[in-house]
Amino acid sequence: MAIIGNEAAVGARGVESAAMALADRFADAALDGAHWMPALAALASATGSAHGQLVGIGGPRVVPFNWVTGFSQAAIDQFVEIDGGDPLINPRVAVSIGAPVLEVRSEADYRAVAPAMRSDVYADFARDHDIAYGCQAKLAEDDAGLIGLAVLRGERDGETTAEQRALFAAVAPHVRAAVRLQAALENQGLALVRGVLDAVSAAVLLCARDGRIRAATPAAEALLGNGRLRCGDGRLAAATAADTLVLRRAIAAHGAPGPRRPAETLAIGAGEGCLPLLLDICAAPAGPWAFGFRPTVMVIARSERRWHASAATILSLLYGLSDAEADVALRLARGETREAIAEQRGTRLETVRAQLKTVFGKLGVRREVELVTMLADLLRS
Repeated sequence: MAIIGNEAAVGARGVESAAMALADRFADAALDGAHWMPALAALASATGSAHGQLVGIGGPRVVPFNWVTGFSQAAIDQFVEIDGGDPLINPRVAVSIGAPVLEVRSEADYRAVAPAMRSDVYADFARDHDIAYGCQAKLAEDDAGLIGLAVLRGERDGETTAEQRALFAAVAPHVRAAVRLQAALENQGLALVRGVLDAVSAAVLLCARDGRIRAATPAAEALLGNGRLRCGDGRLAAATAADTLVLRRAIAAHGAPGPRRPAETLAIGAGEGCLPLLLDICAAPAGPWAFGFRPTVMVIARSERRWHASAATILSLLYGLSDAEADVALRLARGETREAIAEQRGTRLETVRAQLKTVFGKLGVRREVELVTMLADLLRS
């Protein structure tokens, strides 16, 4: 499909026909995220602008996505570093706050709020990247943040004309429809995942940022049933208030918009003479074109096999055992004698006995049989 490439072409074909051609591009993007950047580039070209932009703003440094044609990743990263989502820093964000959805704002609006900015850092950013001019519209806003559409222009492009803003205004409702369609499809994707989870043997829960359980595998349902994990008011909880607080804080952190955090491991439900439940927590993977305002959080209970594969690391993590102490404890629990352990480690028997005494103290056991019982799950392959 040919897309007009300059202002003269816009005038020749008319705003309505140009807008409909662009609308088709954005409808395709809702179904296949790889089309977002070409659609934004077509919008920029049609309005005689250097860049097209679709951005999600959730806070000063909370930018779930920022898709800008012709922009380097370094510039995208710098936008976050300067608190580009802050309405007291960025006049483009400032004029969006309280603005009606789809109302076009442009250079005159930016100038009106510029004196209220508490810093020139965004003005410097706009100058350095030659994006001082342009127009924009808010497509959606809720408690998670807002989504905005914009074209960004430099000194060569100059300020937007009335005709360019008219075309932008005509296209914006179609982009809003595409955004809403993609968001609906992302939610539908979660519904499909629920069905897939029924066939998964691992104990996996999918949670919202507030801890609400969206889906769970049968193994996870079993954990909820035996009390090691609980469901209160639809939200994931642990057996104790203290563990629940730690668990929900971790879920909230991984469910926050923004860059995906590294996975973390929590140990909850530890009791005298028993190992805790080990939970791996991370944001569920999302495609490169997902909006990402409300990431789904995965809570995965480690299986016995996964315990076994990292037993020494787990003992060090949970109980502060040194590498040598963890190795000695695991060898003893596997049935090796103290003498065999000393020989295999190339050390004296007295050293092994001293290490075991320390291990007993750290694990809260008094006898070898208690240690073996405690580590049974950890060692079961």
